[in-house]
Amino acid sequence: MTADALSAHWTDRTAGTLLASPANPTGTSIPFDELARIVEAVRDRHGFTLVDEIYIGLSHTEARVRSALELGDDILVCNSFSKVFQMTGWRLGWLVVPPQMVPVVEKLAQNLMICASALAQHAALSCFEPDTLAIYDERRRTLTARRDALIPQLQALGFGIPVIPDGAFYLWLDCSRFGNSSVVAQRLLHEAHVSVVPGHDFGANDPERWLRLSYAAPIEVLEQAVARMAPVLARMAS
Repeated sequence: MTADALSAHWTDRTAGTLLASPANPTGTSIPFDELARIVEAVRDRHGFTLVDEIYIGLSHTEARVRSALELGDDILVCNSFSKVFQMTGWRLGWLVVPPQMVPVVEKLAQNLMICASALAQHAALSCFEPDTLAIYDERRRTLTARRDALIPQLQALGFGIPVIPDGAFYLWLDCSRFGNSSVVAQRLLHEAHVSVVPGHDFGANDPERWLRLSYAAPIEVLEQAVARMAPVLARMAS
């Protein structure tokens, strides 16, 4: 998303914008200066900005990643312990909203749940202990190493990689050399026993061209997947 794209597509029926940064499926972030322009464009139109920052802690840069909350107290931000602290099954996250929206969100929340479980809340508190934060930082660097090792191997197989992810743990692969993404995904699943996700699961932007691959698995597993895909892709390219 860019401010220009937002302005071009805003209509009288538009209420606001939903953003994700870093994003699934590309693993890329909106540059902070562009995010600021987007927020201003939305404000000019009296809309809302909701930013999903669930992957913001999984950055591949050592620099601190800036939250959209820096851009004002009218921004809505959602986040979770699921990705950064690998607590997917604990179902624990948070939402930061403008002060005037708190009563409305409280009404919504009390009709969806009573509260997060005590067990999950104690687990969340343990995430901020020094030893836990050290483990998190080590895992973040491990993801970066997997990304850097995997990209040249996938390019050697014939995949195009239009953007290098700066966060999360996904690669957005151009599989057009091998055919329709749904067909490629099915053949890789059944012939190579490797699971990738076709672009149709992520919208209507040329979906038959794209595959999403996750590198959340250990590097040994990822390299085995590359080796399994190689002969299948060679048959598809011939």
